[in-house]
Amino acid sequence: MSSPSPSTAVRRRRALAHVVLRDLAETGDVTVPTWWEDEIHREFGGLGGFLAELSRQWWTAYAAHLDALIELGHGDPSQAWDDVAEQLPHLRAVLDAYAGETALAEAERRHCDVLRWTTRREPRDAACA
Repeated sequence: MSSPSPSTAVRRRRALAHVVLRDLAETGDVTVPTWWEDEIHREFGGLGGFLAELSRQWWTAYAAHLDALIELGHGDPSQAWDDVAEQLPHLRAVLDAYAGETALAEAERRHCDVLRWTTRREPRDAACA
């Protein structure tokens, strides 16, 4: 039996995260109910992996929105945060509910490091490209 391709695994993980978030939004819960634990463990290796995926989704949406605001000349990071929180309220609520989890804190730290590194970079000189 062959293992799935990395892209198949990524799509499967995103789909599961989407379904769990939709379930949480429908029930109003912000913490993962026990009935999802086995599937989350199989797919993500546990809650930490699941939270890291949710964090990745958040930071991807945030970075894309911040980039759009910068393109429009409105590069306010706090405005981007508020806009994305309004667009993805349940995702933000779940991440906030698990703010004390070590795996989530590590994922959030890595994303913040990347964002800080990216925003400090010097613009490329077009003549050097």
